[in-house]
Amino acid sequence: LGYIVMVNILVAAAASPSWGRMADRIGGRWSLTVVFALSAAAYLATASVPLYGALVVGALLGGVAGAGANPATNKLISTHIEAGARGVITGVKQSGVHVALFVGGALVPIGADAVGWRPILVVVAVASALAVGAVLRLIPTDPAGNETGPVASDVPLAPAMKWLTLYGGLLGFGGAVTFFIPLYAAEGLGMSDRAGGLALGLSGLAAVGARIGWARYAERRVAFLASLAWIAVLATAAALLLATASSMTWLLWPGVILIGLGASSWNSVGMLAVMTSAGSERSGRASGLVMVGFLLGTGLAPPIYGRTVDVTGGYGTMWAIALVVFGAAVLLVAVWARAPRAAIVPS
Repeated sequence: LGYIVMVNILVAAAASPSWGRMADRIGGRWSLTVVFALSAAAYLATASVPLYGALVVGALLGGVAGAGANPATNKLISTHIEAGARGVITGVKQSGVHVALFVGGALVPIGADAVGWRPILVVVAVASALAVGAVLRLIPTDPAGNETGPVASDVPLAPAMKWLTLYGGLLGFGGAVTFFIPLYAAEGLGMSDRAGGLALGLSGLAAVGARIGWARYAERRVAFLASLAWIAVLATAAALLLATASSMTWLLWPGVILIGLGASSWNSVGMLAVMTSAGSERSGRASGLVMVGFLLGTGLAPPIYGRTVDVTGGYGTMWAIALVVFGAAVLLVAVWARAPRAAIVPS
């Protein structure tokens, strides 16, 4: 399972730059169409495979599809939504990940128990295919000249994109620790599996509201760097509380809420910052660059965290690594704030 997840995430990281350029070339509408078509193919491949090795093919297709989600949707928002009205819709869009995890985690296992996991994945594949038609019917074409216009590839991206890529890599690496929350609750704290699942769900629920709130605040106050700084601070505090929960179990609950408000919520501010600094013409390319950093961090961290748990027999080292990484993100924003040319300003 770990290898499948790693392939999915690292393939998404590798595909992100190409997706970004393609989104700038063909527009958000057609990019999103391709995303849903690839998603349908990934679910069908996973549902039909007879061997473990073939599951990797489904993970690969899913990774390519996932890599296109942010470039496509950011391109749509930057093209069709006026600046000043993008914060809430970006937060809602970024919350889709956690809503999908919640709904999928609740309904897919029930369906798998009732009719089998293959038929349920086919149902999800059909839903993805239907989404292709919904995109073509409901989403307007880009303004004349943008749908298939050339990409301004010779124009360098704003310096803020490089800083944002580094920040996303740190938050992705540190935030990957959330994958281990249920296991930590059960093995490290002696809680039930149900309590571990509840802890993860609570973190996701906090992230849904936080992503909308952070994006709205960052846009209205033009406070992108301040928001990213506070998000990193909350993530650092969360790692400290979760590490301390080994001796005071009740700290697990405020810890998972803080990690939802912090590490799991940076994407909404990050993607809004991409659209603000890159402009609609280069939002796809900028999104692809920033997602490379985030996905590399998210994909590389789990094997390292898991190895430290196996070697040490506990979770202390894992939380220490996350704490250092989140702290580094706080320092990064502090240095970033002293680089005037790298400010997040409208393109």
